[in-house]
Amino acid sequence: MQRLFRRGRVWYGWFYENGQRVTKTTHYRDRSAAERVARQWERDAADPDHAAARTATLTDALQLLLRLDEEEVKAGRRSADTVGFHRTKAGHLVRVFETDEHEQHVPFPLTRLRAFDVDGYISRRRAEGAADTTVSKELVVLRKSLRLAIRAGLWRGRVEEVILVAFSPGYEPRKRALTADELKKLLAELLPDRAARVAFIVATSACWRETELALRGDVGEGLATVLLRGTKRKTRFRTVPIVSPAQQSLLAYALEHAKGTGDTLFQPWGNVRRDLADACEDAKIERCSPNDLRRTFASWQVEAGVPLFPIAQAMGHKDTRMLERVYGRQTPEQLAAMMAPAMGLTQGVCSTFVAATLESAGSRGPDGLASDDDSRDPEAPKNSEAPRALQSAGPLMFERAEVPGAGIEPATRGFSVPCSTD
Repeated sequence: MQRLFRRGRVWYGWFYENGQRVTKTTHYRDRSAAERVARQWERDAADPDHAAARTATLTDALQLLLRLDEEEVKAGRRSADTVGFHRTKAGHLVRVFETDEHEQHVPFPLTRLRAFDVDGYISRRRAEGAADTTVSKELVVLRKSLRLAIRAGLWRGRVEEVILVAFSPGYEPRKRALTADELKKLLAELLPDRAARVAFIVATSACWRETELALRGDVGEGLATVLLRGTKRKTRFRTVPIVSPAQQSLLAYALEHAKGTGDTLFQPWGNVRRDLADACEDAKIERCSPNDLRRTFASWQVEAGVPLFPIAQAMGHKDTRMLERVYGRQTPEQLAAMMAPAMGLTQGVCSTFVAATLESAGSRGPDGLASDDDSRDPEAPKNSEAPRALQSAGPLMFERAEVPGAGIEPATRGFSVPCSTD
């Protein structure tokens, strides 16, 4: 039972905790307020978990998630990139919830967390210009952290009561994939090393981080395979087979024009999205992102008749769901070209590969001002592996569909693509 006494005008109280008498000040001069504080002390002494839950903050919950991430990285179950992703999203949560108008850190007790707090967070992030897809990812981090806080006894709330399960960011997967003609025009507007990186992505399905880690030694003998040093998950560290003439030509072009130092294949490239957007504008094509180039790999493979599961493995996916939802989506024209042969219709459908000239690819040079007359570098090194690899490329087998490899020029002049029905 609580005991209260006064020292001057302030009430003090004492209680027993683990058999020991503890005396503390309530900081109150009003007896009723002091009694409420003293009762809370007794509850906390009787139930340590209750005390932890009463004092836990949002930062405490977020740190549970980050510590778990780091443990799983050490155990080889999670990528270090995921830890960085969660840390960035957690940073926004701390900034909004636990920073006052003077930019001072003010802990946010989890016991105070209500649905209107989360709604206010969403409104503020939208006002700051954050897309709903971004806000949704931040709420995922919050949701995971709260579940861990429940498990650790730091929070006694219910996640579904404070975070809308049905919060939808209205995300529509991008469908942008380049045609062969668009890729040719894009490469012509880029500096050689950057054009080489674009060609490498389309040839191998590499994501941007994987191109940054790419080494010349990762390309197998005869351009048959490429090792991609993915870090997002275990399946992303993979060896991609280079099967089609289109892949071989693009990869040979990338090796010839890449200008990385030492073993590194490519030079650093800063604001890639801006540079790609500018190049697309100059080429008079719809703008594209690095992930659109990766999507181009998938689109071309699907159009060539490759089953989804091998494509998913080549791209580092666990299954075909992402291909079905995003990467493997085809335009109506592409679907018609793929469906017609199965129905015995061949008019307007071509299963062979044609050469697309790349003489102007990367022709902008170091200043990006080369004219049509000086688009070729007379001293550019010739790739000795590319012609040999392409000359040895016979018909390709995609299940039972034979795709001839005829009509392929060396990689210094072009790359091969499925012809269109235009």
